[in-house]
Amino acid sequence: MLTMLLSMLSDEEDRKALYDLYMQYQDAMLRVARRYFPSNPASAEDAVQNAWIRVIDHFSKIIEIPCKKRGAYLVVIVKNEALTLLRKHGKEIPFDESLAEEGAVYGDDSASIVDMIRSMSETYRVVLEMRLVEERTTREIATALGLSERAVDTRISRGRALFAEKLRKGGYTV
Repeated sequence: MLTMLLSMLSDEEDRKALYDLYMQYQDAMLRVARRYFPSNPASAEDAVQNAWIRVIDHFSKIIEIPCKKRGAYLVVIVKNEALTLLRKHGKEIPFDESLAEEGAVYGDDSASIVDMIRSMSETYRVVLEMRLVEERTTREIATALGLSERAVDTRISRGRALFAEKLRKGGYTV
């Protein structure tokens, strides 16, 4: 898989950066995906592969993220890909509190903000992560979640308002 991913980038410097990113986070991403597919390793691998393709799609932006925050972003991306696969197959989506701890492993100072996002209802949390972290379009989100574009826009709008309120209550200036 790594060879395929590397071939998707034209710049040698980008390939080196992707190689380093892959070597550092592949195992952690696979661990996260396996939590969603404990009895189906192939689906866990599919979620990770889909996540890496998302990384390639937005590589220039992801590589600009400070090093100590990249791991948390990659975990969110693989989690969303796993959830998308579960939804496509009509499976029940598990809630695993240990997944919330995964971002803390990377030691960044945004843990309280990440916790605020994670405390939101799944209805708003998922669309906000897909829009703000993965930078998916409304159409991509609608397709992945099986919703209308209008419903996605409504959830994003309401989710942003709820998140802004959480930030204010947490002492952040919005």
